[in-house]
Amino acid sequence: MLLKFIIATSVIFNSLTSLIDNVAPPQVFSDLPEYYSRKEVKVKKLPLSPDPPVGETGWQFQKAALSAIKQAKPNFYPIRDWGIESLEVEAKAALIFDSAKDKALYQKESDLVLPIASLTKIMTALVVLENIDTEEIVLISEKAIAGYGDRGGLVLNEEISVENLLHALLMESSNDAAYALAEAVELKTERNFINLMNEKASQLGFEKTSFTDPSGYESSNVSTVNELVQLVEYSFGESLIWQIMKTPMIEKFSVDRGIRHFWTNTDKLLARLDNVVGGKTGYTEEAGGCLILVINHNGGNLISVVLGTEERFLETERLINWVQEAYSW
Repeated sequence: MLLKFIIATSVIFNSLTSLIDNVAPPQVFSDLPEYYSRKEVKVKKLPLSPDPPVGETGWQFQKAALSAIKQAKPNFYPIRDWGIESLEVEAKAALIFDSAKDKALYQKESDLVLPIASLTKIMTALVVLENIDTEEIVLISEKAIAGYGDRGGLVLNEEISVENLLHALLMESSNDAAYALAEAVELKTERNFINLMNEKASQLGFEKTSFTDPSGYESSNVSTVNELVQLVEYSFGESLIWQIMKTPMIEKFSVDRGIRHFWTNTDKLLARLDNVVGGKTGYTEEAGGCLILVINHNGGNLISVVLGTEERFLETERLINWVQEAYSW
């Protein structure tokens, strides 16, 4: 399709150039350089000469050529400024994706399968929201608070809402919240939670993503930066996830208000970058540092994913700053 588009565009522009050079009145095309420099090709209503030099047929062909360019809607932007040097990152895999333009602006090992640590919890939240109401009350079990890794301070036999647990899950990256939510969904659906996670991955067309626990503690929770970007785009349909992930800190209580929780977001870039939509951190010894961050830029979203780096915040910040300097919208 790209080849056909290039050939068709070449033919159209060659024809158009010929007409401009040999046919069109100079005053009609005096503003074409500015016109073609715009981000989107928009056909201007050019004044028709009362007596076109080559007759009405030639002028109609010229209009048809311009109309064809408009209908093709070429996706030229953002345009890379090759005067800006390429960026090297230490992450094992990285991707910056412009969701509005459906373009990868930076990529390194985008299809390399790697452990994703607590980035897993985005899928956990999606499966929860698609299978249980946020007002449901969860009883915290001994199994939930016995989970390995980061904890959100949940208390045995505490009763707390699903929505509050989602805050612990996505802000504090709480593993006890992950297991508590998984148990609640299993009780509600009579389905294995891990199976639900993997079925969702399959439904989304992922071929390199799989899960073995709801928290991401196990190194067998794996994906690629490419499929994680697709997961992020799908998750935009659940606004609560992104509302939570951009919240710096929050106070929540158990149902009886006898237990108070104060949760702080683990994403340090919330306060350092402008226009942050939200993000999710992850870290284990096997996975290294992992980070998903989304910022609003030029009316769309830039989705950044880094896997396997000890400097997840620094590398993400460098990538986002580089992309905004190396491309013109």
